[in-house]
Amino acid sequence: GGGLGGLGGVPLGRAATSSSGGGAGAEAAAGGLFADVGGPGIDAESDGAESDGHSTMLGGRRGGSCLRPGSGIAALSAVVILLNMSIAMLAEYATLGTLFRAFVGCSRDVAVLPTLLMAVLTIGYTMAGGLYVSILTDRLQAIVSMVLVIILATFLGAAFLAPEGGMPELTRAQKGFSYEGYSSLFSMPVSLMSATLYSEAVWQRVWAAEDDKTLHRAACVGALAVSVVVFFFGFVGFLAVWAGRAGEGTDPNLYFFSLFSKGSEARLDSVPGLMALLCAALMSEGAVDSLQNGITATLSSTLLKRKPLCATRLLVLMVNVPLAVLGATPLVSNVLSLFLLANMSTVACTPPLCLALLRSPRARELVTEAAVLCGCLGGVLGVSAYGVARAGNVREGLLLAWMTNNYGFDYILAALLSSAGSVLLAVAIGHLCRCWPPCRFHPARDIQLSDSRPVQNSCPTVQKCCGSGPRNS
Repeated sequence: GGGLGGLGGVPLGRAATSSSGGGAGAEAAAGGLFADVGGPGIDAESDGAESDGHSTMLGGRRGGSCLRPGSGIAALSAVVILLNMSIAMLAEYATLGTLFRAFVGCSRDVAVLPTLLMAVLTIGYTMAGGLYVSILTDRLQAIVSMVLVIILATFLGAAFLAPEGGMPELTRAQKGFSYEGYSSLFSMPVSLMSATLYSEAVWQRVWAAEDDKTLHRAACVGALAVSVVVFFFGFVGFLAVWAGRAGEGTDPNLYFFSLFSKGSEARLDSVPGLMALLCAALMSEGAVDSLQNGITATLSSTLLKRKPLCATRLLVLMVNVPLAVLGATPLVSNVLSLFLLANMSTVACTPPLCLALLRSPRARELVTEAAVLCGCLGGVLGVSAYGVARAGNVREGLLLAWMTNNYGFDYILAALLSSAGSVLLAVAIGHLCRCWPPCRFHPARDIQLSDSRPVQNSCPTVQKCCGSGPRNS
């Protein structure tokens, strides 16, 4: 997505190009996820945020911040964003490591080298040019990847041979008439949308667009390119299983590559196989450099705010190298489980954030920071409790809820319902606490100073329920 999404992102706005040197990646166009978040405790004041037109993580391209720096919701959201992007980057490294171990046939030690090389290469050019260079390389990677996809599709159309006797009849599971198949219709859109919401790599591109028209065109072109390529990779893998070229003994990560191997095993032994490997590596590199820029932007605008940019770069380097080494080892082999962990985390925190983004004055009054935090906590506890109930013990239940449920729709639904229910319950309790009882002393309405003069509370809810005048003695 990082590389293919860059196909439509032209021309760039000032947010991506106005900063000099490597600062563009950390400070300019650093994606404003919270540009429209408001409400009590979620203030629309800048509080010292950047005002020079550059975007920070907690603000938009118009400048300013809609969350108080250091507030609870900002801290929690930053943690979820960093967790989401770090796990996604680890999954990209793990994908490349798996390909070189299982498809190319490299030893464990040798497989670390290409993964580290990709990490060093992406860190190098993102440090040198920041977001601007990242977007330019995304375009180049996307163009080359699309060309390779066209070549591979042409090769399959000309060289694919069905098994003797024709293609076998599809099983019920292969047709998708199963729990996993039905679950994917609900789980995949929800999990992907929530992961995108909490990805600074995407929001950077949003705020880097020159105008809304450019943004809409880029979104349409990028979505079309991603849809075509994802369908191609998925269909080829399905075709390999259907034709018998991939079976139970084949690594699921290599289903796609098995059709480009001469033998019965998925091995790199042909030019089309090499082109498939190159295509996967290019798209992985495009995603990694986008994630690196997103992590840099998040760290520089939260944990390392007002610190030298070199400190952010050093921290990103310290995060990347262990992830690259770990991803290249067999310790991380199930990429889908990594993505599932990140997706479940973002799904559990998405309903509260969406409610906090509502723009009506009434919603901004009711959806407080405490309600958002309670909603996120409720989502995490709710899906964990559901997993424990299904598994029968705590350890297996937590693994089932967060990493091994195969995107079961009931687990995604449990996270959504418990999160939404918790935030709505917190909103209701907060409203009652502010408005009830209407005829008794309300400390939020009447705050007595030392000279016994009452201070009027300007809260619309308190005034409506309790009256605007001071309490009668």
